[in-house]
Amino acid sequence: MSELSRLGERLIDEAIAAGELTPPPPGTEVDLENYFKTPAEWRAGFAMLRGHDFLPPEVELLKQAETLEKELAGCSGAEERIRQRNRISELRAQFQMALERMRRG
Repeated sequence: MSELSRLGERLIDEAIAAGELTPPPPGTEVDLENYFKTPAEWRAGFAMLRGHDFLPPEVELLKQAETLEKELAGCSGAEERIRQRNRISELRAQFQMALERMRRG
């Protein structure tokens, strides 16, 4: 093990002992699929933002669409349902365009 790895392990152990860091429960699997889907130059930034509970704007678009879909179930008027469906479609299209921009880099 390299000196850097030992230093990292020691700092993690100290943070856990001080209550500053909570390790995941034993047996927890780490899903790295989304991590590797993110362009390499964005990974560190996204990890920092996620670690501080900030979400990328693309995720906010999906959350808004989900909220509208839940509201759609309670809509009784035809015009309101059409308006909600159009807004949901618009948000999902914005999300897809943002993903495409990310892929092109």
